[in-house]
Amino acid sequence: MDGARQLDRVRSVIQDVFAELGGDVSERPSEAVLIRNGFFCGHRFTCGGLQAVWFVEEREVKFFDRDGSMIRVMHLFRENLGRPRQAA
Repeated sequence: MDGARQLDRVRSVIQDVFAELGGDVSERPSEAVLIRNGFFCGHRFTCGGLQAVWFVEEREVKFFDRDGSMIRVMHLFRENLGRPRQAA
C-alpha cells in the first residue's frame, strides 16, 4: 500500500475509533505531522479532546482520552490495518 493510501486508511480507522469513544466526528479531526530529531515519525490527530498518535515506524496508533491517559493501542500490519488492544 502506498503512503497516501495508507494515511487515508489510518485516518478512517482513527475517525471510527474516535466516534466509538464518544468524540464529535461531525468534522474531520485536526492533524499534525510529528518530527523527532529532524525526521518524520508520525501524525497526531485530535478530536473533541481525544488524541491519537500514529507512530509510523512502530506501525501503531495510540489513543488517549481527554485526561491524556492512554486507552487503546492498535498495531497496524500490512495485511490487517488495525488490531485493537486495550492499554494496560
